[in-house]
Amino acid sequence: MTRDLSPAALRRAVVWLGVAACLLAGMSVVDMLLPRPYDGVVPEPYGRGGIVVRDLVPEGPAEKAGIRPGDVVLGIGNRMLNAPTDAPPELRRHAVGENVPYLVRRASQVFEVEVVLSPHRAASFGYFYFALLGAAFFALGVFVFVNRPEDPAAAVFYLLSVLFMLFFVCRFRPLSYYWVDYFVQMAGTLALFLLPAVFLHFFLVFPSRKVFRFADERPGEPPPPRALSALQRFLNGSPLLFTVLYTLPPAVYLLQMAALTRLGRPVRLVYGAPVLNWILLADYLVLGLLALFHSWWTAREKAQRRQILVLFLGTLGGTLPFVVFAVSFPSIFRTERYMAWGLVPMALVPLTFGYAIVRFRLFDVRVIVRKSLVYGVLTAMVTGFYALAVVAGSRLAAESTFFSSPLFAFTFGLVVVLIVDPLRRRLQAFVDRIFFRDRTDFQQALLEMSRAVVSQLERDKLHDLLTTRTAELLKLERLELLLPRPEDGALARPGADAVAIAPALPLGSALARLVVERGVPVRLAEIDPWALDEASRRFLELPTLRETKVLVPIATRGRLLGLMAVGPKKSEEEFGREDLDHLVTMANQGALGLEAAALHEQLTRRAEVERDLEIARDIQMSLFPRELPRLPGIELFGMSRPAREVGGDFYDFIDVDADPTGRLGLVVGDVSGKSVPASLLMVAAREIIYARAIADADPAVIFRDANRRIYAIKRRMFVSLSYFLIDPDALTIQYALAGQPAPLLLREGAGEAVEIPVPGSRLPLGAFRETTYDARTLYLRRGDLLLFYTDGLNEAMSPQMSPYGDERLKASFVRHGGRPLPELAEELLEDVRQYTYGAEQYDDQTFVLLRVTGTKPQGTGVV
Repeated sequence: MTRDLSPAALRRAVVWLGVAACLLAGMSVVDMLLPRPYDGVVPEPYGRGGIVVRDLVPEGPAEKAGIRPGDVVLGIGNRMLNAPTDAPPELRRHAVGENVPYLVRRASQVFEVEVVLSPHRAASFGYFYFALLGAAFFALGVFVFVNRPEDPAAAVFYLLSVLFMLFFVCRFRPLSYYWVDYFVQMAGTLALFLLPAVFLHFFLVFPSRKVFRFADERPGEPPPPRALSALQRFLNGSPLLFTVLYTLPPAVYLLQMAALTRLGRPVRLVYGAPVLNWILLADYLVLGLLALFHSWWTAREKAQRRQILVLFLGTLGGTLPFVVFAVSFPSIFRTERYMAWGLVPMALVPLTFGYAIVRFRLFDVRVIVRKSLVYGVLTAMVTGFYALAVVAGSRLAAESTFFSSPLFAFTFGLVVVLIVDPLRRRLQAFVDRIFFRDRTDFQQALLEMSRAVVSQLERDKLHDLLTTRTAELLKLERLELLLPRPEDGALARPGADAVAIAPALPLGSALARLVVERGVPVRLAEIDPWALDEASRRFLELPTLRETKVLVPIATRGRLLGLMAVGPKKSEEEFGREDLDHLVTMANQGALGLEAAALHEQLTRRAEVERDLEIARDIQMSLFPRELPRLPGIELFGMSRPAREVGGDFYDFIDVDADPTGRLGLVVGDVSGKSVPASLLMVAAREIIYARAIADADPAVIFRDANRRIYAIKRRMFVSLSYFLIDPDALTIQYALAGQPAPLLLREGAGEAVEIPVPGSRLPLGAFRETTYDARTLYLRRGDLLLFYTDGLNEAMSPQMSPYGDERLKASFVRHGGRPLPELAEELLEDVRQYTYGAEQYDDQTFVLLRVTGTKPQGTGVV
């Protein structure tokens, strides 16, 4: 049973392949550098029936002995040879300077010559060039793979670089007649078989996977042939595509060798491979170039087109000579002198890729080039130019009388000095434009943004920092900030028309969820619109987002605070990894700033509310009586403990008669709702009751008129009110109730508290427009004790959400009824406090105590 390798296992396999290839290449180079006994023969590597002399080292031992190209060496040192691999063991038996007999066949003649072996290193200048070129490919591939190990295109490029190294270092090398030859030549041949497939593979997946559309169904046109549709499906989705690409070169080699062997024809080998394989290699290179050209042709971004064009031109210039010579003149690869015309331009390929990495951040790799290093190289170059100019001037002075004059020497030196400094500055400016354009900008932007976030708490100014300032510092064409709308939470530009200017993106849409789940910048070009919902597609298709390239989430702790819609860069370059890191940093700073601004706004609103509450509280407290009225034979005491800063309860006394000792009106009320609106309605209710009580003392009439006025002032808010008209002379209380609990009466010596009778109609004031109210009269006795209270007292809640209740209130009233009124009030509140045990109360606790101390009148009882 087989299982697919994980991506990590595949990466390890690719790394070990590179290590093995590097060891083989190193063995090849070392083998070329070691001095050995050498005869100066350059053999055909895969000849049979002896050593076929392909070429001779000029002035080498074999040429001096009379051996010519085309001869066949049948034996060395009295030992017959069948192939070049038979020569190394025989040569190792002899020493440098020893005369060794060679058996040679020339045409039909066979003769023997003496060859004096000389010390020789097989490496030539051409081989060193190939080794350097292979090392450049390998170093470039390793650099890309180390920086982008997760990128499939980077892995294929790394494999391509490894094969190029083996191809140049192990394939294009002279034979050394030693055992290393077998391994390195095999590695070079394997690289030759795999290189074309990997080359084509890379350009099929770079910069993105090619998608073929030659067999798409189009409206109004007949369907394409089934064969074309099947071919398109195979090219776009079949995993066998790359299997075919990789198996074709070795299959062609095997079939070609088998066919030629069966027909008895000689096999024409060029550096160990049949000519047809070299032609196939050229075909693969052409297809790869066409794929790269197609990427350039179909690229939508101008910056991406420029990047691909540079790669295409460099790769074309590096591979075109090889393709031309490999297809048209494959035999020239037998001679190193002519082979250079096809292979030397290959250096353009790694140079182009290296330039693209540095200039365009190819593969999203950012190369940090130190200014000191670059400027040092520039200084050395300018110094070299200065030295060359001085040498040239000295030679001119030595060759001519005119040039040897002091005036010429002074003028020439002055000109050179004047040229050197502008040249250095121009070169430094050019390097700054290429390598160091954006680096200091971001550092300054980050510093300024951090300072601004700490100091700027106004949302409008913070919005400007996150858009205009960030776009300027990162050199962006445009940058929009999309924030949740207050009404529905959809993301839109603040303060703009949500449809025409800044289209809204619902928070529950697929695009919003995608951005939150990834938590990183999302390139719009990488999103398949058909994988999104309708709302997301409409959002992306609107004109305002056509130039948006990247969406960057502004989030904290998984909560999306907004989006940065980033437009293209002014340089028209693609966004690289470092650019995205910059945007993420800005977004993180923005999230901090938005949270700080929101907290600042919340604290500001809270401070305003608290200030308003304090003002309303002062107003409310000013409405309570500053001192209790003094009535003959009656004691009064009132208390109110608000549940919040501002309560809705109130009580007050009204002098109905002009005489201070005459009738007195007592109002106890509770406004629905709390805080400022309740306090203001309380003020209005008090003034209405006060005005009506002066005009007409009848509680029923007062309530009827007050109900209409309060209903007109504030609907859906009402006042629970009780009004008591106290007559100290008659010892009576005439009263009406509107939503308030009935007062408690404790008779002297009774031992229990009872509720006074309630009128028939007792709806709160303001509940309905037209309501009638009834009035009752209570006759008092000496020693009577009355508790007028609001429902905040008997409905006080315990931590278990159980109300205090009427019975507990009555019991507490009876238990402490003998105390003076101030002490009685404190004891009542203390009993309530112990029951609630610190639980937050949501209703005010307001009550008034009345005790009759005078004599009882003739009439008694309750009416």
